[in-house]
Amino acid sequence: MTAFFAAEPEEARALKEALGAVEALEAPFPLHRGKGVLVAETGVGKVAAASAVAHVLTRFAPRESFFLGVAGGLDPSFRAMDLLLAERAVQWDVDLTPFGREPGETAFGVRFFPSDPHLLARAEGVAQVLGFPFRRGVVATGDRFLADREEARRLARLHGAQAVEMEGAAALMVAWRFRHPMALVRVITDGAGEEAVSDFQVFLKEASRRLGYLAQALLAY
Repeated sequence: MTAFFAAEPEEARALKEALGAVEALEAPFPLHRGKGVLVAETGVGKVAAASAVAHVLTRFAPRESFFLGVAGGLDPSFRAMDLLLAERAVQWDVDLTPFGREPGETAFGVRFFPSDPHLLARAEGVAQVLGFPFRRGVVATGDRFLADREEARRLARLHGAQAVEMEGAAALMVAWRFRHPMALVRVITDGAGEEAVSDFQVFLKEASRRLGYLAQALLAY
């Protein structure tokens, strides 16, 4: 079984429709099952994402997982609807530097949590087949919607990140602890600046539709 995770209701709805996940399951969050697939709507933020991933991995033991959703671009060369295939993700709002840690480094001694390379290669192949513009890169995750251009530039420099969002690094950290293969893929909807809120709303529906096509192809690939 393959599990798909998404934070926003719009994203999860698109995944459910694309994958035929119509059977509602009992869970602390919206969870639906289809043939060989689970779709979990985690809710927004790191705690919501981490708890949902841990629940699904513990209860259902899927073979593999993908966390799909939208993100704000930190790299100005990104265009709306481009895909970022996250090779790794960092929690930008974790700060243990008074204890000699690097910015974003967790108490586990890990700063960047990786996507599974085989699943990421599969996502890359699917993106090529679908004709979706994409690149590989780094995602910065934090529990705050970033709408400040200067802070966005600082995070890009500090972590080498190309996009920012609110769940990915937490989800990958849980997968890392469970030794479970997961890949993180994001669609860029905004530039993480002052216009980010309006851009996010404008592009969310179209981005979610793109994620549905991607999930459908990943399941068949």
